[in-house]
Amino acid sequence: MNQNIELNDDIDLKELFITLWRGKIYIILMSLFSVFLASVYLQTTEKKFSVEYNLKPVAEESNGSALSGLGGLASITGIQLPSASNNDFKIFKELLTSLETSEIIFRNKKIVKDVFKSEWDASLNDFSRPAKSTIHTAISNFKKLLIENKEVSYMPPNPRRLAIFIFDNVQINENTETGFLKLKSETSNPELILSLINEATIVSDKIMRQRYIDFSTEPLSFYKEKLRTARSREHREALAELIGKEEKKLMFASVGKYFVAEPYLKPTISLYPTAPNPKSVLFLSLVLGLFFGSAVILIRNAIARDKY
Repeated sequence: MNQNIELNDDIDLKELFITLWRGKIYIILMSLFSVFLASVYLQTTEKKFSVEYNLKPVAEESNGSALSGLGGLASITGIQLPSASNNDFKIFKELLTSLETSEIIFRNKKIVKDVFKSEWDASLNDFSRPAKSTIHTAISNFKKLLIENKEVSYMPPNPRRLAIFIFDNVQINENTETGFLKLKSETSNPELILSLINEATIVSDKIMRQRYIDFSTEPLSFYKEKLRTARSREHREALAELIGKEEKKLMFASVGKYFVAEPYLKPTISLYPTAPNPKSVLFLSLVLGLFFGSAVILIRNAIARDKY
């Protein structure tokens, strides 16, 4: 009985192969047509390039024993030591895609016009809702029919929209070993994204810089007051060392090129497009062509067999 089952299976596979072989011309034509469509897609679709921007914390001297020895003293009076830490770099990371940063970048009208280029109306010298294509209009009408969705009124570009654009188009990855940041994007306009990333890093660093300058006045006054009233030599030396380091950092915040983060590798744009991948698209189209061609042949054969 088992031998009969195996024999039937062999016959079925043989018939399947014969059926596909008979329709090989159709399968080949279907595959070639699928590859042709993929080729048209590759030639007409926008090419995307990869952009990379690498950042690391700005190297600075440690405050050493002076900070550790006076940390408790400062905390008693409710004053936090204005020393840089990994938290500064983490805050910097969040600032890159924040509304606070976008509000400052938004003042750069050239970048805003480039980002929202499709909405800029030169005749009006202002932004306006872009005209919808026939397909887009049909899709919108279909959505309204399904979910009774009311059309949202047009919102001109603003800092919030810019922040969303940066968040959606720039991926920020942190190296778990070094803590360094890698900003990546895959875009059809790499020069624009690179300038936007550069602007975001500069603005975020300036925000952190200004926060430190504004915050450092009170702690420094506290240290100097304690230095004036300190009696022990060790205490005065520790305070003098701490004041010197904090004033040095304050000077660095005022004149330094970078305060929290700095690029450690030159920003790069890929030499060739990274998306879509021609090899993957063509291979997938060939596989789909073979599959659909074979499926059509088998279905036609099954229909013809049922008729007889």
